[in-house]
Amino acid sequence: MSRHRIGIVGTGGIAHAHIQGYRTVAGDLGDVVAGCDPDADRLAAYCDQHDVPLRFSNASDLIDSGEVDIIALLTPPAVRAEVIEPACNAGIHMLVEKPFGERYADARSFTEMAERAPVKMAINHELRFNRDVLALRDAIAAGRLGDILSVVHDHYYDRRNTRGWRADEERLEIAIFSIHVIDRIQWLAGVEPVAVTAMTRHWIPTVRGESFTALTIEFERDIVGSMVSSWNANRLPECRLRVDGTAGSALSLKDQVAGDSCELLIHTDDGELERLDMGQENAFVTSMGESMRRLLLAVDSGSEPDHSARDNLKTMAIMDAAYLSASRGGARVEISEVTA
Repeated sequence: MSRHRIGIVGTGGIAHAHIQGYRTVAGDLGDVVAGCDPDADRLAAYCDQHDVPLRFSNASDLIDSGEVDIIALLTPPAVRAEVIEPACNAGIHMLVEKPFGERYADARSFTEMAERAPVKMAINHELRFNRDVLALRDAIAAGRLGDILSVVHDHYYDRRNTRGWRADEERLEIAIFSIHVIDRIQWLAGVEPVAVTAMTRHWIPTVRGESFTALTIEFERDIVGSMVSSWNANRLPECRLRVDGTAGSALSLKDQVAGDSCELLIHTDDGELERLDMGQENAFVTSMGESMRRLLLAVDSGSEPDHSARDNLKTMAIMDAAYLSASRGGARVEISEVTA
């Protein structure tokens, strides 16, 4: 397998977790050789801290340099197009931060660009690669829970001090955070979403967007997904992920979705209750590395990554349908309405 040359576009806060994860988990497959950011001071500080040799002030120069074959695109979604199209044209594979685009239509356009090129494009929904979610995915695939009936994922924590660019976002809680939760639900359900009902609340006066979401997703095969996600839980943080099937149930418990400590309970109709320690040191950073590792392996094998752009269109469609439903007072929205 080749050793890939990775360029990071956008060297803000999240870029530090990315590079640490890449070097910890995917260091045998690739090296971060370049950083790119229009903020010269931020770029210099990042590259100096992480010993990144090549530095570019704009993505066009990075793409044209021929120095990278993989880009980690960590910019806000509003400026993704100016990187994605030329990178596709140059045959550069990409790991794109979530949300994939501002709207489903953007994400579909980017996906089609990548498929025409063709290049591999994965979306950084790294939290689907936490140990508990992977164990649930394996249990479902092995038929241990029977036919899946429901996937329920709730998350409560305190994010009332949200500041910076997030405070100005019109689409906030779903697009910035619970899109991760939605992605986990659709990945575990394993079939196409059909319709969404949702409501949101704006309970933090210092931010523009929503800080609470409750939604229900109807999937094919009568599978139901549901989620409550709140930034307003000033005490008792909690993250629960539950899957119920015709032959058993599974429940993941932790205090936050990206936390290190986790217990997974699996109880099948023909077995004893299993209590599994799914704790993982530096789980958030490790999941970032796993996200890149799976893309690099897909590039080397010519296969599609688990978190491909095409797969993520389901997550983006659910997100757009949720916002549309909330704008209509919680009315049911068919997925076909947002994907037409």
